[in-house]
Amino acid sequence: MADQEISNNQREFRCKHCDGKILVPKDLPPTTGPCPHCGGLITSGVEEIPVLPIPAAQIPQLPTVLTVPGVPPEPPAKAPPPPPVRSEWKPTVELPPREDHADLNQPKRNPAPKKAPPQSSGLISAMLVLLALVLLGGGVVWFAAKELGRNIEPPTSKITPGDPALNEAKYIHSGWQKDAYQVLRGYLGAATTKDKSPFILNAGVVEPKIAEFYRDGGHNDSNTPADAYAIYELSEEDRKRGLFMMIYDQPPQFDIKEFFRPLASLEVQYGVDEADLLLSTLARAGNFAMEPLRVHAFFKRTPEGLKLDWEIFAQTKYRTLRNFVERPEVGQTGVFRILIVEDVPDKGRAVAGTRTYRIVDPANSGDNARINVKVDSETGRALSSLNWRGTKENRPLTRTATVEVKWSGPATAPELEISRLVCWEFLGLGGQETPATASTQ
Repeated sequence: MADQEISNNQREFRCKHCDGKILVPKDLPPTTGPCPHCGGLITSGVEEIPVLPIPAAQIPQLPTVLTVPGVPPEPPAKAPPPPPVRSEWKPTVELPPREDHADLNQPKRNPAPKKAPPQSSGLISAMLVLLALVLLGGGVVWFAAKELGRNIEPPTSKITPGDPALNEAKYIHSGWQKDAYQVLRGYLGAATTKDKSPFILNAGVVEPKIAEFYRDGGHNDSNTPADAYAIYELSEEDRKRGLFMMIYDQPPQFDIKEFFRPLASLEVQYGVDEADLLLSTLARAGNFAMEPLRVHAFFKRTPEGLKLDWEIFAQTKYRTLRNFVERPEVGQTGVFRILIVEDVPDKGRAVAGTRTYRIVDPANSGDNARINVKVDSETGRALSSLNWRGTKENRPLTRTATVEVKWSGPATAPELEISRLVCWEFLGLGGQETPATASTQ
């Protein structure tokens, strides 16, 4: 009874792909889905109508068109449109599209092998090859440039190595230094006036002064070795005139063997009591310090080579200007190379009709003196170009000069005066003594 109910409520349906038998409910609307036998996509409730071939006799024949000369052909008759094909069944329910599972029962194919990504080792190898090529190319270029450079002549210069202008420029720039050191070593190493003469400027005129200066034999120039002198660059104009300069500069030093200062009491150290004259004198650090030593060595170029100007050398090394100023002796004269500038007079020593000038040693600025010069004197008129007090310049002007100074006046109160201006600049170097002012020195 149950089978009769199932058969009455079901109907048979066959798959168009595998011709398999499928039972579906009679009231099931047309439904699309996979075949349970082959998995192909089928629709239930739609009978498959086989397509039969149409006999050739039933195919309508088109009329033959005849063409007559001179008569245009008639257009062919249009065939009647085919009758519209009406569908016998329309789905009443639109089903959502289903995935195609037709390939579920198909045999699986082996997937195509994927290409392996390039290994990093290949990139490294390429870089190494590229680096090797670059190095090889660089070596080839260097070798070619080196080989080709041998055959290329250097560019010709307007100044040849043997050109006097080039040699002169080199000598003025640095070539003189070697000659200056040789001259200075020869002079410092000589022990007698005769041995020193070949290295001195105007040796025939200066020899008597050197002999008198070293008569006691107490001066030894070797305490300032030549290697301790430093090059001092004068202006290019001075060097073109053949003037060169070197400097020896030794700062003040303390002699430890003699450095025994007395100890002051706590009252004196903290300012409660004043130090007496003895304590303040013996405890002064300057009393135990060695004096600084500054020497100017000027050289002048002569046909015989560089020569040392002995007068400036001796004046700066042995501080002859300071000795002359600190040891007044009426009637004593001296010629010195100095820096001169107008200065204010000492307090209480201003004299009407005079101007005050300060003379300074070129190497030791502490060696100086103020001198009053009459305005209407020959020396005052010569020094008037330095006057700045009460003028529009209102700015001190310092110049190098060679002057003759003299101690005059009473023995109890001697006064220092400039007896004459020998020349501007240093005598024997840049300045020359004129016949009108020449005198026996």
